[in-house]
Amino acid sequence: MTPLPGAAVWLFVSLLVPQDAPAADTLTVPDTLVPPATEVLEEEPEEDEDVHDDDDPVVPRNLPSLPRPVPAEWGTGVWEWDREALESSRALTLGELLEHVPGLVAIRGGDLGHPMAVTTMGAGPGRVRIFADGAELAPMDGGVVDVTRIGLVGLDRIRVERRPGELRVEMVGMQMVDPRVYSLVEVGTGDLQTNMFRGTFAHPDAMGGNVLLALDRVDTDGPARQERGAAFGVHLRHTLIRSDRAGLAWSVRRMTSRRLPSLYQPGDVNRSDLNLQGRYRVRDHLLADAFVHRSAVAPGAEETDPDSLIMDEARTQVGLRLAMDRGDWWAESEIRFQGGPGWADEVQGLRAGGMIPGWVGASGSVERQGWADESGINLHGRIWTRPVGGLSFFVEGESGSRAVPYFVAPLPPPDPQPENGPENGEEDDHTGEDPDPEEPVDEPEPRAPPRFDESTAFRVGGEFRRGGLTLGAAFLAVEPDSLRPTGLPFDREGVTLPGTRRTGVEFHGRVPLTRLLDGLALTGQGQIWDEAEGWSYGPEKNWDVALRYHNVFFDTRNLEIWGDVGMRGRGAMWVPEAGGMGGGLDALQRVPVNQAYYARIQARVVSARIFIQWENLSFRRENQDIPGRILPQTRAMYGVRWTLWN
Repeated sequence: MTPLPGAAVWLFVSLLVPQDAPAADTLTVPDTLVPPATEVLEEEPEEDEDVHDDDDPVVPRNLPSLPRPVPAEWGTGVWEWDREALESSRALTLGELLEHVPGLVAIRGGDLGHPMAVTTMGAGPGRVRIFADGAELAPMDGGVVDVTRIGLVGLDRIRVERRPGELRVEMVGMQMVDPRVYSLVEVGTGDLQTNMFRGTFAHPDAMGGNVLLALDRVDTDGPARQERGAAFGVHLRHTLIRSDRAGLAWSVRRMTSRRLPSLYQPGDVNRSDLNLQGRYRVRDHLLADAFVHRSAVAPGAEETDPDSLIMDEARTQVGLRLAMDRGDWWAESEIRFQGGPGWADEVQGLRAGGMIPGWVGASGSVERQGWADESGINLHGRIWTRPVGGLSFFVEGESGSRAVPYFVAPLPPPDPQPENGPENGEEDDHTGEDPDPEEPVDEPEPRAPPRFDESTAFRVGGEFRRGGLTLGAAFLAVEPDSLRPTGLPFDREGVTLPGTRRTGVEFHGRVPLTRLLDGLALTGQGQIWDEAEGWSYGPEKNWDVALRYHNVFFDTRNLEIWGDVGMRGRGAMWVPEAGGMGGGLDALQRVPVNQAYYARIQARVVSARIFIQWENLSFRRENQDIPGRILPQTRAMYGVRWTLWN
């Protein structure tokens, strides 16, 4: 590990934290940090004086946004990171960011660049879904999307909706909120030859609209510097804006993961997503959204193995949405037609909700998926109350069928036939006789996996808030009809097991420690489930407990400090055995408890951020999510994030 003496840490903190800095009135910074202008006007303009230059671009210049009124709270099961929160996060990829959501279990096939999935409450293929600007990212080389490839650049916010029977991740591209050109540069390095680079460039007034270009790369030599891996990508988007009511955008995302071919085949995988989207505000409260999206994967240019298990067909979707938003009430209907093997042919959905301010809120959805001559319907609903005397309550349920996408391997090349074989009328070499045409031939028939699965789940609980104190608890129950492997390379041949009913409890809390230090708090969150031997990817416990510090200093708010020291972990769990041919426990392997201490210090000075973060401070050696794929014993990283405005 790269040495970092305690004196250096003390000096770093003492130089950045003023001894008698006045605390800010609030610990929440604005969503968009705009540094002071470089030029100061000698005289303030009068209120009625028009200082707007007609040649200046009109801001904002974005596509009309879809309504998302369900608040991001623990009780509603929604978590959201805006641009400011993403820059403040410890996460390097979407997979690492999702680990911050309570109850989500990470399934890592190795270090950075190796396949990774997440699950919760028995959710698997078809119930872990990722959307980018409204279009679903189709699973291509598995039953779920490999989240280690997806970087956190060029995004305005990420919204995670953890339903009892489904996990939905919505990524929204960067929105233009300032007339100036925006740039963000992030660089970092650390142990195990780990390096990180992110770059974002956004022009709010170019080519008839706005332009976004984002690059990201993270690479490492892996555990013991013997397992090289990398994940990198590029995101290019051009938006044409003709009025504040309509716009057209096209975008290209290209994501690559690279690992040793001796560990996973192929070693180099490229994914590309093309999207064309148009939105038009038909009325003040009615919005139409249409899109065409295409997803594809391919082995890297250096891959020479013709038998690489990579799907050679793309998956496409054409969709239309109508959304209505009338203050505290909203509704959204959707229809999608999907092409390509391995997933549903069509999707129809209806979502709606509303709130009585200060009292109660509710939302519900129904979604139908059709696949060949089969179909399935899934229902979801939630109700939550606003705090009364500090107490609030919620109940949420989901039931129905969902289509299960799966990996479609390319067909192997046909076996070469002899020039003079039985098919040409020659005698059989073994019997010397012509084959009997009526004799049955035992040939295995190709069988597609079941297209739908069923699940019923609910969550009910309450929360208490008073000042900075927050305490919450909930009862959980889930009953899927099957437990499926993710379909990623580390469990692609794992068998599907029958599901069982399982119950548990969930808790979270925040205790302010302002008497010790303003901005300091003790936080905790976790789940405890009943014992279910043979439940794949379902540990009995998961937790995250930490001391967290966050404060903003000076009237200018030009200095901000974050600090975290905590421990995240989960209990032992069963995982599908790759290539397992038996049933029950014969098809599963058990991995031990996984827990790691972490720490982070980050400081923002105006628009520049300096960070240092540590993983697995206790040097725990046996952390693994897949048998034999040991995670790094420890790692320290440090770097800088710098926002620039032209």
